[in-house]
Amino acid sequence: MRTLLLSLLVIIFLAPLVTAEEYEVYGKVYTQDNMPLTNEPIVIQCSGNDVCDLNSNLQTITDYSGFYSITLDVFPEDHGENISLLVAGQFAELTIDWNSSSNSDTRNQEFDIYLTQDPRVSSTIGGFACGGCCLLFILFFAGLRTLRKLMTQEGRDEFLGRKLMPIADCPVCGEKMPRHLVLRHLIVDHEIEPYEAGSMAGRQFNKIHSEE
Repeated sequence: MRTLLLSLLVIIFLAPLVTAEEYEVYGKVYTQDNMPLTNEPIVIQCSGNDVCDLNSNLQTITDYSGFYSITLDVFPEDHGENISLLVAGQFAELTIDWNSSSNSDTRNQEFDIYLTQDPRVSSTIGGFACGGCCLLFILFFAGLRTLRKLMTQEGRDEFLGRKLMPIADCPVCGEKMPRHLVLRHLIVDHEIEPYEAGSMAGRQFNKIHSEE
């Protein structure tokens, strides 16, 4: 029994611990015209396997010659797994090749990235898409506001270019009527002399203007 316990302890303490190793991926990024893409961020964006989950959101940037280098944490069993690198809005799929540098002191793999679309075109398309969405929102809310105004008589009159007649009170009886009918109302209905009716209407209009 003692021998068995000692054997188990030896196995536990002497068994090598399997840990992730540093795995350098390097290369150059080329545009659609085979020109080096300089000063462009590269981000690991993927999921679905251990190597993706372990290295997601790691990032680097290309230098003046388009060269990049990024160090991943990789296990031997990750051999053959795919990992995605996001560059200028486009994804490049890297397949982990554990044996690519078996004779080197450090694990590394060369991986050149060739973009299939001009990054400037991608940015332009993205800008137009964003601008188009903003324009659609503006048109939608403008149309909604116009529709609400058309649901009222005042809004419909304004939309058709009709001016609303200002309303005034008769200075004698207080009846409300369109302002241009006040003078006629004083002369016809209240039998006031035209000159006096004009003075009364003028004073009433001045009072309304001062209140406005």
